[in-house]
Amino acid sequence: MPHRQFALLAVLLLLPAMAVAQPAEKPARVLRLGGVAYSPDAVSVWKGIRVYLARHNLPIEFVLYSNYDGLIDGLRDGHVDIAWNSPLAHARFHLRQGDSQVLAMRDVDRGFRSKLIVHKDAGISTLADLQGKTLILGSRDSAEATVLPTYYFKKQGVDFGKLRVLSLHDEVDERGTPCCSENHILTALQKGRGQAGIVSEVLWKRLTSERPTEVSQFREIWTSPAFSHCVFTARKDFDRKIGARFAELMLAMDGKDAVTAEILRLEQCQKWVPGTHEGFEDLLQALREQHKQTPQK
Repeated sequence: MPHRQFALLAVLLLLPAMAVAQPAEKPARVLRLGGVAYSPDAVSVWKGIRVYLARHNLPIEFVLYSNYDGLIDGLRDGHVDIAWNSPLAHARFHLRQGDSQVLAMRDVDRGFRSKLIVHKDAGISTLADLQGKTLILGSRDSAEATVLPTYYFKKQGVDFGKLRVLSLHDEVDERGTPCCSENHILTALQKGRGQAGIVSEVLWKRLTSERPTEVSQFREIWTSPAFSHCVFTARKDFDRKIGARFAELMLAMDGKDAVTAEILRLEQCQKWVPGTHEGFEDLLQALREQHKQTPQK
């Protein structure tokens, strides 16, 4: 066999071995996302997000916790990479870790406000008139229904020693559901358990527009400053390129696709928007002041 042909044959024989020796393509990193199982809808939302992100080569697994304390512990310990947090959970995590990344939010999570509504015949026109009355609040873990209203009221001179606070934190309704939401506050008001209560601006506007007769016995007397609500949180050292890719895909959701349309519907929003630390300043300060007032062991 001529020398040139022998050399060519040797190369051809080596090609399969060279092909085998090539390193395999690195699989896409599987993100671990965490949330709280607040209702059966939570599972549907996360399944939809998982399908949607997989289409765009961002595979995820999701972990659902029973409460936000467990979720932020999981985020801190690296059991999840990104957490879908309540505002209070995000603020607590941010303070404990010294910083955080805010990746994405719903459009309804920006400029969120709480309202104080009162019985029309309760003789309450200003915050000062709460003296001697019963104020109904939601869960102690709720930024909008307890933590921020309490913080703002104190800043405006309300003396909590001169009124009664009815917290629904430890109560359950007839279905065994914790009485933590604004709907439970409204029910307690309707049952005459207090003269004043906190609900969100979103709920109040919807009720006055769609069910005016139901809320005709109430009127609003105070609206909170705007603050931010739920948010996707990541640790401060989380890979920023992956975080940016995740946020980019969340922001690209629209109602044209059946999967994303259902996610948006269940999350009661029109779109996702960029996450920002703006809007959490008052909540962070409220938690700092709580910490100062809590006796240290």
